[in-house]
Order: sequence, then C-alpha cells, then structure tokens
Amino acid sequence: MKPQYPDLGTCNDVKMLYAGTVNFDDTDIDEGVELCELPAGIIVTKAVAKVNTAFNAATTNVLTVGANDDVNDLLGSDDVTEGTAGAYIVNKFVQYDEAKKVKAKYTQSGTAATAGSADIYLFVVRIPA
Repeated sequence: MKPQYPDLGTCNDVKMLYAGTVNFDDTDIDEGVELCELPAGIIVTKAVAKVNTAFNAATTNVLTVGANDDVNDLLGSDDVTEGTAGAYIVNKFVQYDEAKKVKAKYTQSGTAATAGSADIYLFVVRIPA
C-alpha cells in the first residue's frame, strides 16, 4: 500500500513521512520501484533508510532512493550500509517545485541476495509561498 499524506502543513512545519518499504526481491527493484509521490512545493531536509533485515548479496549491495533519473538524489550509493541492520540518516536540501515520484533501487553483484528489507522515511517542509 502506498502512503497517502494529509496536508503537509505550512512553511517551517517539518513533517516526517513514511515513504515505504523496499525488499531485495521486489519486482523491478533493480530499475527502481515507486515508494510514494510528493506534492509540488516540497523541500526534503532529511532521508532515512532503516535497514530491518540486512541485504546479503555476496559481493555488493547498493540501495538508493530518489526522484531523479538515477534514483539517488535522496540516498546515494554511499549513504546506506545495506549489509548491516540499522538506521542511516542523511541531511539533505532537495527542492521539488513539481510533484515527484520517489523511488527506491537495489542493485547487487555476486551470489544473489536471499534477504534484505528497509523502511524509507523522509523529512519534508513546504516551500515558502
């Protein structure tokens, strides 16, 4: 189920949003799967990946999150230690003037993963009018 958001408030009112959960075996995860859609006029101030179950591909595990073509403007390839459970927090300032679909992407190499799950949270604020 994709999250539905109530009014995100006014300028200077930071909200934490649950964007969604990503799993190692989600369909098309290596291309990017939609987590949520942010409305126009939003600044993302922080992105969090809470790795609940470690991703366990043999050689590399890379989880990225974003609304850009590379799916990495919110959480990049060096922001999450996918093989270790825990919370990974990155301070950001990413402004979206138009509505944007936030996606998660997981790529791996070596023996394929048999586990891996993370919850994604975003801290957002309205752009001042």
